[in-house]
Amino acid sequence: MERSGEAQTLEVRLLGQFKVLVDRILVDIPSRPVQSLFAYLIINAGVSFRREKLAGLLWPEAMEENARNYLRSALWRICKALEAAGLSGEAYLEIDEIAVTFRKEAKYWLDFERLVERREGVRWTTQALIDAVSLYQGELLPGFYDEWAVLERERAAFEHKMKLLLERLIGERRWDGVLDWG
Repeated sequence: MERSGEAQTLEVRLLGQFKVLVDRILVDIPSRPVQSLFAYLIINAGVSFRREKLAGLLWPEAMEENARNYLRSALWRICKALEAAGLSGEAYLEIDEIAVTFRKEAKYWLDFERLVERREGVRWTTQALIDAVSLYQGELLPGFYDEWAVLERERAAFEHKMKLLLERLIGERRWDGVLDWG
């Protein structure tokens, strides 16, 4: 579904909650393991993961064959959820017998990506810090206890960005901003 010739944007919020929206309408991605797989793939957009790595990462206690079946089912559920929202699963996920990739070139917005800013050499301006910190609605994927999610929480380093923002505002003598953000 497209409106007035414009492709819809997938909006994904992982800070403080797991929420996927298309045009402010909630996309129902059922079950915590399916949500975890979706979050892992979008956080690592553009990276191709072998199926056995994903299966082992998300279902570490399952027998290998069962884990692969769970992965296959989870991918199917993600694609069906996107299709129910009027999006093509193929526009977002590249899936073959060997690997799975969330397409970096897909039209999406991810709050976590804005907070982390993975681009090398990014110079954080005061306004960029304010924009990033204002997205923070809580920790990454609260209630998700997968090992990968715990490690990503640490990497997000919200506290570091907040400290940097406050130091910058003090240096610029923007006292109202210091009070607001402090």
